Amino acid sequence: MAIEKMVLLNLVGSLDDEHAILEELVLSENIHLNLEHNDVYDNHYMVHQYESMMPQDAFPIIENYAQMEAEYHGMLEAVEAIGKGMGITPKIDKVNVGRKYLLKEAKEDLLQLKSEIGEPITRINENKELINKLTVFRKKAACIKSQWCNFKDLYELNYFDFQIGMLSYDNKIQIKKNYENISAIVLKVGDIPDSREDIYLIVYPKQFKDETKRLLKSLNWVDLGIPDDLIDMPGNLVAATDDKIDKIHKEVAELEKIVLTNLEKKTFILNKIYTRVKLEQKILSIKEEIVHGNNLFVLNAWVAKKDRRRIEEKIGDITDKFVVIVKDASELDKKIIPPTQLKNNRIFKPFETIVKLYGLPSYYEIDPTPFLGITFMLMFGIMFGDIGQGLVYFLAGVMLYKKSEVAGGVLTRLGLSSIVFGFVYGSLFGLEHEQLPWLPHIVGSPLSTVNIMPVLIAGVVFGIAVLSVSYIIGIINALRRGDIEAGVFGKNGIAGYIFFMGFVGTLVSLVQIIQVPIWVPLGIMALMLGVMILREPLTNMVTGNRPYIHGEVSSYFIESAFEGVETILGALSNGISFIRVGAFALNHAGLFMAFLVMSEMTDSLLLKIIILLLGNILILTLEGLVVFIQGLRLQYYEMFSKYFSGDGHAYAPIKIEQ
Repeated sequence: MAIEKMVLLNLVGSLDDEHAILEELVLSENIHLNLEHNDVYDNHYMVHQYESMMPQDAFPIIENYAQMEAEYHGMLEAVEAIGKGMGITPKIDKVNVGRKYLLKEAKEDLLQLKSEIGEPITRINENKELINKLTVFRKKAACIKSQWCNFKDLYELNYFDFQIGMLSYDNKIQIKKNYENISAIVLKVGDIPDSREDIYLIVYPKQFKDETKRLLKSLNWVDLGIPDDLIDMPGNLVAATDDKIDKIHKEVAELEKIVLTNLEKKTFILNKIYTRVKLEQKILSIKEEIVHGNNLFVLNAWVAKKDRRRIEEKIGDITDKFVVIVKDASELDKKIIPPTQLKNNRIFKPFETIVKLYGLPSYYEIDPTPFLGITFMLMFGIMFGDIGQGLVYFLAGVMLYKKSEVAGGVLTRLGLSSIVFGFVYGSLFGLEHEQLPWLPHIVGSPLSTVNIMPVLIAGVVFGIAVLSVSYIIGIINALRRGDIEAGVFGKNGIAGYIFFMGFVGTLVSLVQIIQVPIWVPLGIMALMLGVMILREPLTNMVTGNRPYIHGEVSSYFIESAFEGVETILGALSNGISFIRVGAFALNHAGLFMAFLVMSEMTDSLLLKIIILLLGNILILTLEGLVVFIQGLRLQYYEMFSKYFSGDGHAYAPIKIEQ
């Protein structure tokens, strides 16, 4: 339950082995290419150093990257066209690709597939496109009014020409306004349902052909595009189109018999070709980014510490002409931030998504996922404790799990928490011990006269506890990155936490829970407030930096004074915010009580059941969503602000992309 430990790997290898090494690294899916911090190693020095060790008679390898990319692109287009004709989408098949299936073999297999089924597939794809066009045409042709004109006769006119197409209502009005200036006859011949366009026939003298075309173009005229072999009476146009579509379908069916013979074998080969080409594209993209010398290449990459040995062994299986230098993240400058890969067990794994919605933890931060998971489940259970309603959430999560592991995982865990606190309160679908005497309970209903204040106080105590942990995590994070000012003297550091506890002590003293003179916590708050205002000079005194205050002294103290006021208001807000945890527990019980009272106002058993059922549905949907949002709010605004920056960048290992 932490962030995966990373090492920075610097690999120097011979250009002769570059392709094979990069291929192995891509297929391993274990390295995060590092291009931002090439200065961590003096790569140019290393290039010259290791080149001096290489044989002097070795010729530099020159590759035309643009030509290679064009070749791969052409192969992928051919693969996708064949897949489209076969009715499949090519998929990545890493198991059967690698050094055992080379690009040369992929080219041979692609040529073989093209020779076997290339021509039928081309015809299938062309016919399918034609079917789509004819289907669109048919819908429009069906809107033409029944037999009133023979298009074939119009084509045979000597002195007149015609067009048939679509005009919008606005452009039709424009034609009407200028009809006296138009050397053509405009006739509406059809209505297109659910459209602002209608079908028109334009008849004009051939000598005005260019003039008419310019006019129609200005009106966004869309030609109907009657195929030459379908020119017939309008009443027969739809039937003729249907006949043509049927003939093409039959031709496609015959061609598909040829293409789909041994489909499983052809699919297997096509997936291998597709994977090989995708792999070559990825290797090429890496080659374009890494450092090259005359005879060698240098690659920097982040690797999970646990995978480092395995990576070296895989490279060692390919060649012995390589050097690997490894630096642990702890050996590097703190400004160099390794990528973040979260590592949580099955219990907390679904909550990673909630953390990522806010931001990804930086490598040097404590992963907040376990803490968020525990506190979020507790908050939800306290605010929404019910055995029956929690069971509904749990079962919904189980059913949702196959479609979305994250949503299903979160829902099942929140449902279990709700069930646990349902036994604490003694609540089953809103019915409590008074309605169900056999129902076990520990503290009873939150709305019980003896429980209202304890529930509200428990919410505040819970808040103080989780905020204390938040402060501690924030202090550790700040000290890890060497930020003494934030970790010791800042508002979220040691001084800020002592100030917050002084505020809590003041409240405790006021209500006389503990007999402490009020001046003691107030004095602590005043002292810590002064420390926070003087955080910059105090930090510089500790670290020995001069001057103690950078910039104008007056501006610094004015700004710090405002931050002090913000700290006071923040402490007040933080403490009070968690009252809502107890308040929503009361609200949950109170909302159902309203439906229970309404059900008791009727004598009909069926009506009682309907009212209680509707109450549970409303609580499960609306109130459940509100409670979930309130839990997120407390996490994001009250807790994360104390310890979580969320400015990490994700560990993204290079791999073949679909």
